[in-house]
Amino acid sequence: MTKLELWKENIQRIQLQIKNNVEKPRPKSDLNTAFDDFGDIRFQKLFVSYFGDLPNVFHQEEISFMEANDYFNINYQNEFKNHAFEGGINAEDFDQGKLRLKDYYYFLYEDLIVHFDVGRRITYLFKKTDVAKVKEIIDRLSQFFHRKKEKPEIHLLVNSRNGIETKKLNLTKPKMDIESNYNNDFLPIHETIFRRLNQKNDKGLVLLHGKPGTGKTSYLRFLASTIKKKIIFIPPDMAAAMTKPDLISLLMDNRNSILVIEDAEKIILERDLNDQSPVSTLLNLADGLLADCLHIQVICSFNTNLANVDRALLRKGRLIAKYEFTELHVSKAQALSNKLGFKTQIINSMTLTDIYNQEEQEFIPKKGKTSLGFEIGLNSK
Repeated sequence: MTKLELWKENIQRIQLQIKNNVEKPRPKSDLNTAFDDFGDIRFQKLFVSYFGDLPNVFHQEEISFMEANDYFNINYQNEFKNHAFEGGINAEDFDQGKLRLKDYYYFLYEDLIVHFDVGRRITYLFKKTDVAKVKEIIDRLSQFFHRKKEKPEIHLLVNSRNGIETKKLNLTKPKMDIESNYNNDFLPIHETIFRRLNQKNDKGLVLLHGKPGTGKTSYLRFLASTIKKKIIFIPPDMAAAMTKPDLISLLMDNRNSILVIEDAEKIILERDLNDQSPVSTLLNLADGLLADCLHIQVICSFNTNLANVDRALLRKGRLIAKYEFTELHVSKAQALSNKLGFKTQIINSMTLTDIYNQEEQEFIPKKGKTSLGFEIGLNSK
């Protein structure tokens, strides 16, 4: 069976279902019913008002709209029975003689309405028009397919007058790879983290620790640019939000998300006798009843020693992975330095921050000597 035959068969099946559920078509009504309370056209109401029947509807997304619209105007104008557009203009546009168009409506063939919603999608509404004609238009306009480039982003937790909410922030995708920027023992840990965080309806906790400059934040940025789930970032000054009911309400609206807590010392340290400890909330999110309902995964990064972390966070089944970031070993540091274009001989282990910012190191002369070079285990060639 050809694609066209499948299309026709599906249309006939849907029309039969409509016929069985609707005794008779709705008669034509006044075109005023096509407008909502704000004066905007609703295209399905428009079809019912214009043709007095329920439409079949197709949607076509990720299209370069202006190019597709120009092509449609040139190649199908002889078929137009009617057409209209909706636009707007502000003071700047008026001064420049511009008109911002956002909706186009074309009526053609027996009862086909083609709606170009600029910046979103194209909608096809019809009932009597041959489905082959509709498919031909869709196929032709598919040449203007244009997938929007997705930008990495995080959603920052903030306090507002309405309580706790999130604000979206775009990230710059880091130019880095795991093998070059981290020691060899990290690659299998990363593969576990990456696999679990991409898994739907999962739960669990990731603990990343190490001294400043060893690459924790760079790795979090890398994850945010590659993981498809929504990432909610809790800044250090919002640690108290972990014990607020507002947070659970927000997470209920963001199931299957990843909660990232950077500089999480205030949250993960050993509990005292206070039942309102953030650790209790963290445990419930990672492996409690909330975890089973919300499927929230949590990443905590911190500088403190793992010995100071509440023992309950380290239990098997709750922990996805834990890792201590350290300086890159000499050979790894040398290879990354060479890759970045530096002409430095590295003789000691180094942090990522030091490797990436070698040209910014200060010259500190030793007393009684005049010397040139880096005082961090580097010798310039």
